[in-house]
Amino acid sequence: LFDSGSNTDSITPEYAHATSLPRIKLEEQITLQLGCVGSRSKISYGTRAPIDFGGLKGHLYLDQVNLDRYDGIIGTPMMNRHGLVLDFGKREVRFPNGHVIKALSALEEASVLTQRLDRPPHPRTPVVAPPVAPSN
Repeated sequence: LFDSGSNTDSITPEYAHATSLPRIKLEEQITLQLGCVGSRSKISYGTRAPIDFGGLKGHLYLDQVNLDRYDGIIGTPMMNRHGLVLDFGKREVRFPNGHVIKALSALEEASVLTQRLDRPPHPRTPVVAPPVAPSN
């Protein structure tokens, strides 16, 4: 999710674990204030993830946050640092090199979120496939 109202770039701990990203313990917890009265959380961990999209390559620091509907949020820190522009009129994300990502339509987003909500919650430990016997 590209979120112009988010002051953090974040990823869920489950997604970070499933993708084997390193877990970085913060020296001090950071309070995360959400958009509702009394809706707060603490950020205790972060990670560094490789990025390679829209012509951007490198590593991005992400706070590990328990997100409800998404695996990750690209907020204003990354958008400002890399010059990304959210064009609400054209419903797209523009990169400085001219690359464009079209936003999902309302129906497409609803379909993706429904599929996500219909699947079982992320396990705290990764699902490991059974070993495959070597063929002779």
